[in-house]
Amino acid sequence: MPSFTYLLFLHLQSALGYPAISAALVSAPFAAAAVLGSHAAPALSRRLGPTVLTAAALVLAGTAPALAPLIGTEPGRQAALPVPTAGGAAFGLFTTTVFALVLTGARGTAAGSMSGLLPTAQQLGESIGVTAAGLAYYAPADTANTAFGHAMAYEAAIFMLTALTALPQRRTTGPTRSLPPPSSPTSPRA
Repeated sequence: MPSFTYLLFLHLQSALGYPAISAALVSAPFAAAAVLGSHAAPALSRRLGPTVLTAAALVLAGTAPALAPLIGTEPGRQAALPVPTAGGAAFGLFTTTVFALVLTGARGTAAGSMSGLLPTAQQLGESIGVTAAGLAYYAPADTANTAFGHAMAYEAAIFMLTALTALPQRRTTGPTRSLPPPSSPTSPRA
């Protein structure tokens, strides 16, 4: 996701001339929805299991190409508000769920190592993703909006691959059942 937000800010500021505060306001729905998606993730993953990963990745795959044609014009940016909102919710849902699934699978003393290794692997992937997305953005294009479209096509392809890699999780682990609510203590009757 850092490549998506990096490219969005880069395009809004460098290509379209937005001041930093205006670019931040365009992306604010994404950030706010990510918080809400993270908050909803535990309940949804208990109910739906790893299916949440596939669904969130598919929403993210749709976010990028849906945003590309809208972001180039002022009316389009205003109409685009639901797109980053959906993408942000999917991002929060995906990230929280994938971290929980990975850490839940760690056994015993490996959990501590995994909790440190997971963010490191995430940062490595983010660095590679920003580089690849930047290459897509700076590939020859007629206009800046076309370049942004190339970068969003790259983003969509990555999210589709993510959705495909999440599919085997659906087969190996099902939804986890919530524990029943604790029963109220009853006093023994004589």
